[in-house]
Amino acid sequence: MLTVTFLMEQHIGHRTFYENLRRFIEPTPQIAARWVEVSYFQPGGLWERLTILPQNVRGTLRGRAQVRAGLRAPADLLVYNTQVPAALAGRMGRQRPYILCTDITPRQYDDMARHYNHTPDRGGLLTAYKHRVNRRLFQGAARVLPWSTWTRASLLQDYGVALDKIETLPPGVDTALWQPGHKKAGGAAHILFVGGDLYRKGGHLLLQAFAALPPGAASLHLVTRTAVPPAANIRTYPGLRPNDAALIALYQSCDIFALPTEAEAFGIAAMEASAVGLPVIATRVGGLTDVVADGETGYLLPPGDLRGLIHAFERLIADPALRQRLGQAARARALSRFDARKNAARLVEIMKNEG
Repeated sequence: MLTVTFLMEQHIGHRTFYENLRRFIEPTPQIAARWVEVSYFQPGGLWERLTILPQNVRGTLRGRAQVRAGLRAPADLLVYNTQVPAALAGRMGRQRPYILCTDITPRQYDDMARHYNHTPDRGGLLTAYKHRVNRRLFQGAARVLPWSTWTRASLLQDYGVALDKIETLPPGVDTALWQPGHKKAGGAAHILFVGGDLYRKGGHLLLQAFAALPPGAASLHLVTRTAVPPAANIRTYPGLRPNDAALIALYQSCDIFALPTEAEAFGIAAMEASAVGLPVIATRVGGLTDVVADGETGYLLPPGDLRGLIHAFERLIADPALRQRLGQAARARALSRFDARKNAARLVEIMKNEG
C-alpha cells in the first residue's frame, strides 16, 4: 500500500478540488491517504495573536506551521494542490518524491496582479531568488499536473520543466451530482453567474449587458459575496457553498451561464455549468479556453467585450434549441474531460508510478 500525504490549500476553488479528490481517493484500497488542510489560519493560535505583524505575514507563518506539521508523518509520496505549500515546506518537502498540481504559475499570477490585489515582483535580487526557488520546486517534482494547457505552457517556457514530467489534469467535477435537471419550457431565460468577487469576474460588464436586454426577457441570478444593489429581475445568493445541493439545483434551474471575467486561472464554476448542460459565455483568459469550446459548448469573448456579451445573450435567449444543443455538447465535454472520478483515478495511477 502506498502512503500519501496530501497538502491541500483551502482557498475557494482549491477547496472544491480537495473535497472532490478526497471523496474519490479515500475509498481506493491501494492508497493510504493523510490529508493536511492548509488554511493559513488557526483560531486563537500564537501567530494569529501577534497582531504586531501584518495579516499576510501571520497567514504565511501559520501556513508554514501547518505544512511542516503535516510533513512529520511518514509518507512514501507527497501531493500538493498548489506550489505554495511546497515552497513553505522548504527542505522537508524535498526529502520525499512529490507531485505538484497547479492552476497557475507565479509568473502568470504576477501577470494578473492588478485583478487580484496582488503586488507583482518588481525585479532585482529578491525576484530572481524567488524565481529560482519556484523553478527548483517545479523541476524537482516527480510529476507536475497543471489544470490547463495555459498553465502547461508557462511551466515549459518560464520554468523549464521537462516535457515528460508534465501532464494536463483538470480538477474535475462530480458528474453524478452535477448533471442536467428538468426545466420548465417557455418563459424568461434564467442567466446564472457564480463568483465570489463579482467585479473581478466581470460583474460590471455583466450588469451592463443585462440592463441592455429587453425588459422581462431574462432574469439574472448571482452567486457571490459581493453586495449588489437591488434591481428588477436580479437575485443574489451569498451563502451557497461548493457542492451544496441548493447550488446544484440553482445551476439546474438556469438556462445560460455567464462568466465575463477579466482574469481567471481556471474557472471551476464554468466547468460545473458545463456538467449540468448549460451553454457557457466566458472570456478567452486562463484555463477557460480549455473549458469552453467556442461555438460548440458556448462562446468565448475578449475581456471587456460588452457588445459581444449582449449579442451572445440575445442569441441564446431567442433560440432555446441552440441553448439545448450547446448545453448537450457542454455536458459531453465535461464527461470526457472534467469527470472528477476519472481524473482522480488517473492521479492514483500517476501516484502508483511515482511512489
